[in-house]
Amino acid sequence: MAAHRVQRPDSNTDDHLRNHGFLYEGPAGWRLSPAYDLNPVPVDITPRILTTAINEDDTTASLDVAISVAPYFELDDARARDEAAAVARGVATWRDEATRRGLTKEECARMASAFEHDDLKAALAFGS
Repeated sequence: MAAHRVQRPDSNTDDHLRNHGFLYEGPAGWRLSPAYDLNPVPVDITPRILTTAINEDDTTASLDVAISVAPYFELDDARARDEAAAVARGVATWRDEATRRGLTKEECARMASAFEHDDLKAALAFGS
């Protein structure tokens, strides 16, 4: 769930199976990286459709779909919503981070649709 939960708020649709990484934690072994090779894409370039579906039927990059499959990842509804809210809080600061990294207002405006959408608002509301 961690890798896919990040992809909902940032419109990363390049989520094929080779775009997942693992972290080595010594004696505890390996775990799925919470984020790896993320490429936010404005919706006028690519609609919010996933390369790899996270359920059997729907490739939409949707918070609703992500929450609906949470049990597959052994997460109950409350934990899934908490995780979505946590990621959304980080993504919601994207403009500040982009500006700190030197992006112009025009460059930020170009990327806005990748981050600012109804799923982000919904995920932020989970944390209220």
